[in-house]
Amino acid sequence: MYDEDVEEDYEFDEDTNVYQEESRDDLVDDDEISSEEEAFMKGYEDDIEDTNESSEQ
Repeated sequence: MYDEDVEEDYEFDEDTNVYQEESRDDLVDDDEISSEEEAFMKGYEDDIEDTNESSEQ
């Protein structure tokens, strides 16, 4: 069942991006994501950086 009130309460903040370390830290501090989810996203970010570095060479 879809609850329209939930959508109205949700505000999308374009500066909040789980792929950025500062945003992830804020989400963990606010209990919006778990520390395990934060660690997963950190691993994803590190892998993307490694991939980009190796493709530049």
